[in-house]
Parts: sequence; C-alpha cells; structure tokens
Amino acid sequence: MAATRLARTLVTIGLTAAALLVPTTPAAAAAAGPAPAAGASTAIRADVDDFSYASWDARYEVGLDDDGRSHMHVTESLTARFPEVDQNKGIVRGLPTSYENAWLDVRVLSVTDETGADVPYETEQEDGLLLVLTGDDDYVRGLTTYVIEYEMRDVILAADSGVDEFYWDLLPLDSTQPVEDFRAEIVFDETMTERMTGNARCYTGYQGSTNECDLVASPDGSQFAVEAKELSPGEGITIAVGFDPGTAVQPSARQPDPVTDTVPAIAALGGLGLSVGSWIAVSAFKKKRRTSSGIIVAQYDVPDSLPPLLATGIVPGAKDPIPAEIIHLAVRGLLRIEDGTDVEQPRLRRLPGGRIPDELDAQALDALFVGADAAGVAEVPSSSEDFAARMKTLSQSGIEAAVSRGLTTKARGRGAMILQWCAIGVVLAGFALGLWGIIGGRVTAIPAFVAIAFGVFLVLLSSFYGFSKHTVLTAEGARLYEYLMGVREFIRVAEADRLRMLQSYTGAERRQDGSANVIVVYERLLPYAMLFGMENEWGAILEQVYAYEQRGASWIGDPSAPFVRGQLVAFAATSHASATYAAPSASSSSSAGGSFGGGFSGGGGGGGFSGGR
Repeated sequence: MAATRLARTLVTIGLTAAALLVPTTPAAAAAAGPAPAAGASTAIRADVDDFSYASWDARYEVGLDDDGRSHMHVTESLTARFPEVDQNKGIVRGLPTSYENAWLDVRVLSVTDETGADVPYETEQEDGLLLVLTGDDDYVRGLTTYVIEYEMRDVILAADSGVDEFYWDLLPLDSTQPVEDFRAEIVFDETMTERMTGNARCYTGYQGSTNECDLVASPDGSQFAVEAKELSPGEGITIAVGFDPGTAVQPSARQPDPVTDTVPAIAALGGLGLSVGSWIAVSAFKKKRRTSSGIIVAQYDVPDSLPPLLATGIVPGAKDPIPAEIIHLAVRGLLRIEDGTDVEQPRLRRLPGGRIPDELDAQALDALFVGADAAGVAEVPSSSEDFAARMKTLSQSGIEAAVSRGLTTKARGRGAMILQWCAIGVVLAGFALGLWGIIGGRVTAIPAFVAIAFGVFLVLLSSFYGFSKHTVLTAEGARLYEYLMGVREFIRVAEADRLRMLQSYTGAERRQDGSANVIVVYERLLPYAMLFGMENEWGAILEQVYAYEQRGASWIGDPSAPFVRGQLVAFAATSHASATYAAPSASSSSSAGGSFGGGFSGGGGGGGFSGGR
C-alpha cells in the first residue's frame, strides 16, 4: 500500500502544481471564464485520503471450530466524514492475509450501509493485504457508513511466553485518517472463556508504543470492550488476551518444518554447486584432451604447416593472431613493414619471389593487400570497418582450418554431463518440496521456495554449457599443442641454454662456418612469442642479437638502423587495434506475550490499512 499511497501523493502534488499555473490577474481571470458555482464539481480533486472517520465501531467474535482451530467473525461499522466536494467514491479497507507464518483465509461476507442495503464493492490482493474497495463510479459526500463483515481463522497464537494469545491490532496503523470516536467489543465463545488465564492488556499509541489503555471486561469474563476518542492518523489500539497453552490448535505452517522451510534452499545451493562442478569438469575435459605424451621438450623451429593463424586454433588463450601472422610473413621474406606517412599508420610492402609456406599464409597475403597500389604497398589503417572485417574472417579461417585438418573436434564431457544431471535432479527435488510447503499454506516456506526457484533457473541456464559440445583437440592436435608448448619453453629458458640447444641441433640453418644462424631461428620464433604474449621479452633478445651482429632487422623499418623492440610493440598494438576496430553504435508482528505486559501498539495481528478511493 505504500507504493499506492506514494502514487496518490505524486498525483496530488502534480495537480497542486497545475493549480499554481492558473492565471490570477483580472485580465487572465476574465479570459479563464466564470468561476464554478458553489457545490459544483471542481476540475482539480484533493487527495482521496483526505477525510476522517466520525466513528469506528467493531465487534470481534472469536471461537474454536470442530478441529480446535480458532476462527473469528468481524463486523466493522465505519462512518466516514467525506468533504462536500466530488473527491471520494468510497473507502479502501485493507485486511491482512497472514499472521505469524500462517494464512488467515480471509473471506469478505458483505458490505452494507447503516440500513442494511448492499454497497457495491470489489476486492484486490496487494502487499499481503486483501483490499476491500467500496462504492462505484458515483461520488459520495458527508457522513457515509460502511458495514464490512468478514471472517478469519487461526487468529490465536501460541506465544513464546508459553500461553496462547489473542494479540490483535484493532485499528490499522497504516492510515492517514483520524478517528473521532472508536469502540470495539471482543467476544469469546464458552470454550475459550473457560480457558482464559485472567491476563489481558490493552495498548494504545503509534507503532511500538507501550502506553496502556482501559480494557473493560464483562462480569462473566467472556467479553471485553475498549473505547477511545480523537485518535490521530496512525494511532492504534492493540489488545492481548491470554489462554491456557494448547487452547487453539495451531496450523502446521506455524510448526518448524525444515523439509519445506530449509531443505529447498539447501537444495538450491547444492544444485548450484554441482553446476559449478560441471563447469570445472568441462575445463578439466578440455585440458585432458590437450595431453599427448605428457612430456614437453624445448623446440626452436616450427614447421611450415603450423603458421600462427593455425596455431591460434590449437593453443587456448593465444593472443590476436593477426599481428603475429604479419610478422610471420615479414620474417619469411614475403612482405616488409615500413613507416607510413603517419607514425601510427604503418604500411606493408609485398615482396616478390618468396615461397609461401602454407595455404593460410596465402590467404593472409590476399587479405592484407586488398587495394594495394601498383608497387604492392598497402596501408594498415588506424580505423576501417572493411579491414577489421577482413581480419576477422582471416582469424576465423585459422580456426576452421584446425577443424578441417583434424586438429580439433567437438565433444561432450561425460563427467560434466553427469554432474549437470545431478544438479537438475537436486533442484527439481528441492522445488517439489518448496511447492509442497506453499500449497500447504506455509508462509515460512516462501523464502526457501524463492531461493529454489532462482536455483532452478540458474541450473537450467548452466545446462546449456554443461550439455554442449565443446571444442577439444584430437590426438594429432594434442601432439602439435605439446610441440608449441616446447617452443614456448625454448623462448622462456636462459640465453645460454638456448645457444647450447642450437649447437646440438643438426637441422638448423647454418652459416658457412657451420654455426647455427641464430638470427634466422630467433626471427622465425618471434610470431609465436607474440601468440604467447612474450613479444616484449623476445624482442629484447632479438635486439641484443642484432646489436651483436651489428645489423638491423631486414623486415621492419629502416634495415640500416638498429632494431628497437619498441617498433615491434608499437606495430603489434596498431595492427591489433586495426584488426578489431568496430564503429560505434548509435508492518511487523510479535509473539512475545503481550497479555502479560511488555507488549506494544501494533505488535499483534490484524490492523491492515485504511484509505479512500
């Protein structure tokens, strides 16, 4: 109801603001036309909650049914004092639908006026209240009486103090209407009267007030009456009458039941844990498929059939293959990387006569030199949707080649599927238990049911991953993966170890004096160092080797100038940005034992809401 009242308040503020814009000068008043006659309907209505109750009389008849459970018949006679303008069409009486974890099974029997004539009404459920909206489309003015008759059950509570109690709020504390004259009678049947403890209290005031009020009992003790005058909006009247323990049979919803109140939440956590385990099993499955011999041997040459584009489809988490592929083509003598007119926009020059190692390298050359000039020079644009699209297609071709060459395949992880099925079974069982609690009327089962419902959603969502086929390596793919890990190991070890390996290698390219051509080997490994994210470290090694040989790199920049690894880092960043460019798109209750004292206004069941419509 708080949201409803807030909306009404905002409407009132808006109407008030509109009223301030009405012209007040004589000329403006004349232009606006004559004022409405007295008693006529005004264009701007005040807040529908702006009225009072001349009287609020209520009679509560409380007893036990054949099952020993408490029931209550209530007759409320509410006389509203509406303003003499077209503001209200009736009242709204909100009745609570639950009390201390149990549903009250509220049933509205009738709404009449003081003569017994039927008053039109309708009911709505909102925020734990059954709203009784009286009246129709006709406005009402002045004193108007509404007699609302309704029934509830399970209004007697087994209190923490060890006794049963009728602990009830007789007035709604969530109300903006003052009450000029209040009177209530509470009548208990013979069985309940016999089991009274003799303790009874009455509390008055705002929510939480411990001020006591007079509670008048009949000679036989079966009836209690309380009266009050000039109650401000929000002031309540609460009574607490004690009975012997076990007087009223409590609904099962008030008895602790971990099966419906706790187990579903535990099942939600268990199901989510199994789903997480399924994801971990998928990761372990992928990792297992990357193992061939399990032995990593340092390697310092890469076969022509394993260009960077293809290697990216084999090595999980490899960096952007486009910069690595361009460097690969450059060190193989198929192109040169030159400075462009703009420092941040290098250009590529295609060199004739070189041997193209692999079909993917041929596709890369074709994609890079689209639109090249007559001299075979193509710019690497800083931002181009067309260039980015070509590079994306080129990267995808490497992944597709890994499939077509039998290096990767799609497969499901058996362990992941078993765990995911277990997760589904656990949450569905928990959901069934939670639903059983809800159907049984257990308010305490609602939090656990919400948790299990959320758990079911997440587990089913997780199933799309757990049951899916995932890209994994074949036996041949695993062998090449271990080979590439050997290349990474060679890049990682100390320089002295690398040189010893080169001297023992009989197949490496050699100089005329028979020593291994270190520069050629190191240059050809540079693209793979970039895939592993080690280009900065490997560029530093190349820088030292070029300096020792007193020469520059023949494949980037000015061959006569010393190689600086900053050239490599800057080019990698520029080509990565170009390849990935994309254009921008456009009321609380308590069972503390109020009949013994220590209670407070608003501490019981009942109360509800009152407002206008």
